[in-house]
Amino acid sequence: HQRVSNGRILLRLVLWWPLLLITIAQRLLGCCMQLAWKPFLMATPAFWLSACLWMFWKLVTWPLAGLKWVLVSLHTPANERNRRKRTILLSCGSTIQTLHLARNFYKSGARVVVFEFEGLFALARFSTAVSKFYTIQRPTPEAANEYIAALCEIVEKEQPTHYIPVCATSPAHYDALAKPHLELRGCSSFIPGAQETSVLDDILQVMRKCDANDIPLPPHQIVASKEELNRLYDSGWLSGFRNVMIASGMLGLMERSKYVLPANRRDLKLGYEVSEAQKWVVIRDVVGSHYVTCTTVKDSTVIANVTCAIQNDTRSLVPEENAAIEQWLTEFFRRIRLQRPINGHISFRLVKCQCSGQILPLGIRVGVSLPYICYTGVHSRVLCKPCPHFSRQNSGPLVQEGGRYWIHETVMNVLRQPSVDAVQQLIGTVIDQREALFVYWDPLPYCAYYHFQLPFNSVKRFLHKRQTSRTPVPAAAAMAAPVQ
Repeated sequence: HQRVSNGRILLRLVLWWPLLLITIAQRLLGCCMQLAWKPFLMATPAFWLSACLWMFWKLVTWPLAGLKWVLVSLHTPANERNRRKRTILLSCGSTIQTLHLARNFYKSGARVVVFEFEGLFALARFSTAVSKFYTIQRPTPEAANEYIAALCEIVEKEQPTHYIPVCATSPAHYDALAKPHLELRGCSSFIPGAQETSVLDDILQVMRKCDANDIPLPPHQIVASKEELNRLYDSGWLSGFRNVMIASGMLGLMERSKYVLPANRRDLKLGYEVSEAQKWVVIRDVVGSHYVTCTTVKDSTVIANVTCAIQNDTRSLVPEENAAIEQWLTEFFRRIRLQRPINGHISFRLVKCQCSGQILPLGIRVGVSLPYICYTGVHSRVLCKPCPHFSRQNSGPLVQEGGRYWIHETVMNVLRQPSVDAVQQLIGTVIDQREALFVYWDPLPYCAYYHFQLPFNSVKRFLHKRQTSRTPVPAAAAMAAPVQ
C-alpha cells in the first residue's frame, strides 16, 4: 500500500509541469477565442441575420436550378433543344433589361448566354431563356485587361455571333475597349468604339458637339474650380431652379457621378475634385415634360426607339409615342458625326421646355435603359436578322401597346386606394400579362425577384441605415438617375 502511494506521488510530480502547461494553454486559447468571437457577438443581429440569409439562399439555389431544367424540358421540344443555334452573349444579368433581351432572343430562336459581376443578384440565371450563366470579376481601371480576358474566354468557349452590352451595372467604357478583341474572335459587339463611347458618355463633349452643330441646349455652365461654383451662387444663376452638376472626363465615364446642387451655398459639400483636370457641367433642369429613351442605332441611323415620359410625382416611366422626340433623334444623328458610324443602344434624357417648346438634351448614356422592356420580340429580329428573308413590316409591332405594368406597384395602389377602377386595373394587369417580370413560360425570375431579392433588399437597406446612422452623411447626396 505504501508503494502504491509513493508511485502516485511520483507520477503527480512527473506530470505536474505538463499539466500546468496544458492548463495555461487552455486558458490562453479560451481568451483568444473570446476575443475573436466578441466582434461577431457584438454584430448581432446584423451579422447572424446576413449569415442566415446567405445560407438560406445557397440552399434555395439548387432546387430553383432543378425546377428551371424541368421547365425547359417541358416547354421546349427535344429537337429544338438539340438544334444548333446562333448564340447571343449578354451582360448585366442582374437587370430587367437583360432578362427581356434574353427572352426576346430566345423567342427568335437564338441560344442566350449571360454573365454578371460577382456580388450582384443573378436574376437572369433562373430564366428558361438563358442556357448558360457566368459570373466574372467587376472591371476596374487597374483590371481592365482582366475583364477583357474574361470576355474573350467566354467568347472562345461559347462561340457567340453577337455580344450586346447592357452597360447598366458597369460603364460602357470597358465593353468598348473589349470590342476589337471580341471581333477578332468572330463576335460582333453592338456598341460604339472606344473613341465614340468616350464622346457620347462625356456630358461636356456632348454639349460641345451639340453647340457646334446648332442643336439647342439647356442653360448650363462649365465649372473648373470651387471658386467658379461659388460665383454661380453669388451671381444668382442657380437660384429659382433645380440644378444638376455632372462630372465630365474619366470620372463621368467611369463613375457617372452627378449631384443635385442645394439651393443654399452653405449646404454645399463636395467630395470630389473640381479643377481644370476634372471639370463639371452644371445643367439647369428647366421646367417641362421629361423623357427618357432607349434608342437602337445602326450605322448612325435610328432603327428603333422607345420613349417614356417621367412622371413628376412617382418618377415612374410611361411609354408614349412622341413624334417630336423621334424627329429630334433623327436630326441628332444626322448632324452629330463621329469618327466612325456607330452601332449600339443609347439612352437619351430629354426635356420639352414649357416656355419655348423645344426638345433639350439633359444627358446621354451608352447602354440599354429600362424603356427597353416595352420592345416586343420583333426587336431582336431587327437587331440580328435571323434569316435574309426577314421583313420588319410583316413581323408585327415593334413596341408593346400600352407598355408594361409592375404587379407589386398595382397591388400597393389597390391597398392604398381601394376602388373598382383599381381592382379592374389589378385584374387587367394579371390577365393582360404585361407585368415587367412575369411571363407564364418563364416564371422563375419573377418568383426569385419578389420572394428573394426584395426581402434581401429590405435587409440590406436596414443594415445600411443602421450603419449610416452611426456615421455622418454629406448633405449633397448623389442624384439617382431615373433609369437604373
